[in-house]
Amino acid sequence: MSLPGAVRYDSGMDSYLAGLPLLKTLPNDALERLSQAFILRRYGKGETIFEEGSAADAAYFLRSGLVKAVKYSPAEASVLMELIVPGRIFGMLPIMDGKPYPVTVVCIQPSSAYRIRSVDFQDLMRRHAPFSRAVYAELGSHMRHSQNLRALSTQPAEQRIAYILWMLAGVAGTELRLRREEIAEMAGTTIETAIRVVGRLRDEKLLSAPWGRISVLKPESLLKLSGAAS
Repeated sequence: MSLPGAVRYDSGMDSYLAGLPLLKTLPNDALERLSQAFILRRYGKGETIFEEGSAADAAYFLRSGLVKAVKYSPAEASVLMELIVPGRIFGMLPIMDGKPYPVTVVCIQPSSAYRIRSVDFQDLMRRHAPFSRAVYAELGSHMRHSQNLRALSTQPAEQRIAYILWMLAGVAGTELRLRREEIAEMAGTTIETAIRVVGRLRDEKLLSAPWGRISVLKPESLLKLSGAAS
């Protein structure tokens, strides 16, 4: 059954997927078999890709946009656990431990992601040791950033925003297409506060901020300001 907004690759591996570092570890015959396993889905801003507690039936590779992983408290306040940029995998942990999704993943921007069923992902892990090692390394990166984000959740907005911009620059490049309201959403603060903080960071020459974009000029200075470990 076809899914709305979904594209299935029936012959030949999509060139974007074939170029992902995680999938570059796979031999050509495995890539060819995977050509029928991936479905590309498109999501709108604010749309949920999967919810905490639901059955983990797939892992995802983000192709475009920006998404966040959050956990909700009993009072329904959200805590930012991870930011995912294009080229990164997410949703793999519960496939590996057999438990439900531990977080809810929501699109900050209009996004598209490749979906691979858990059974196909598990088969890749079992058959291809280099792929398995690369996934564990990716998981380690997710965990490290999640710990830092949780530690910063009670710190001033300036520290949270500095860390988020440093982290995004490290994985997506120093030229970021970000609006002030998106920065506010990621940092869990108001748009007015995000505007003030970005203005201060710009005045300190740590970044430049033309409308709709952020150019990170001094990543290490942002990390130092955040007080987080690299």
